[in-house]
Amino acid sequence: MIHLHGHSHYSMLQAIWDTKAITNKAKELNQQAIAITDTNAGYGFLEFYEKTDWIKPILWVDLNFSYDRKNMMNIVLLAKTYEGYQNMIQLISIANTVNMIDIPFITMDDLKKYSKWLIWLSWWNWEIEKLIVWWEKDDLILEKIREYEDLFDGEFYLEFLTYDYNLFVDRQNIEKKFIQFIEQNNKKVVVTSNYKYLNKEDRGTYDVLLCIKNNWKYGAGDRPKIKWYNYIMSETEVREVLENNWISKDLQDVLIENTHNIAESIDCKIPLHQLLFPKYEVPDKYRKLYDKLEK
Repeated sequence: MIHLHGHSHYSMLQAIWDTKAITNKAKELNQQAIAITDTNAGYGFLEFYEKTDWIKPILWVDLNFSYDRKNMMNIVLLAKTYEGYQNMIQLISIANTVNMIDIPFITMDDLKKYSKWLIWLSWWNWEIEKLIVWWEKDDLILEKIREYEDLFDGEFYLEFLTYDYNLFVDRQNIEKKFIQFIEQNNKKVVVTSNYKYLNKEDRGTYDVLLCIKNNWKYGAGDRPKIKWYNYIMSETEVREVLENNWISKDLQDVLIENTHNIAESIDCKIPLHQLLFPKYEVPDKYRKLYDKLEK
């Protein structure tokens, strides 16, 4: 099992642990790679990249997206190569500068311009999931999926989550529809945990963090409380959650195998500790002077 969706403390007031602790947890679980998908930012990219010499670092980002600059959704993007990493940096920069209103976001035009060498996960709050919840026709949903597959050269995955689906009626409907799409249309799927902390027992600390973020009184009896877990699970724990959510053993195998397939497909080597001078073309009139001096 490779974790492809999760957050470090660089996702402000959304997660607890730093990049070193996250990579150490992956090592403890004998996982060959791990992704950090911080929200709208890449503050921890290079720190994470340099601290993972014993596993493969997967650089992702969780970005706000909007068609109309009003209604926001979320997408998760992965850098497949160094060129993909550069495209991801461009999207993060656009979200935080060009498009910034109340929160950073990107548009479909931005995605079309910088989609090369990126992998896209559907995540929870995305258009496909919304269309399913709204009981739209399958033909419309499949047309949208094909649109994203074409945009990302087939690298678009429907995302199963390691949450307790009994707590989310909408999510039950979404996953059932995903299973139908797999069986009838051979769509790509993957499982993620969207981790926010390392261990199961960290949920209490995470609860305090959410109170700070949302200005909730910790002792208030009527405040919202998280009833599911967002930690870095072992493969055994992931399978237990999926089984409790009526996911068959065969589908579990596919979901987990695809986490490895994605990780193995990544070849993102960032050139570090080099002198990167800008390329400057000498104007012709000055180049001619140099030519005369050489003679």
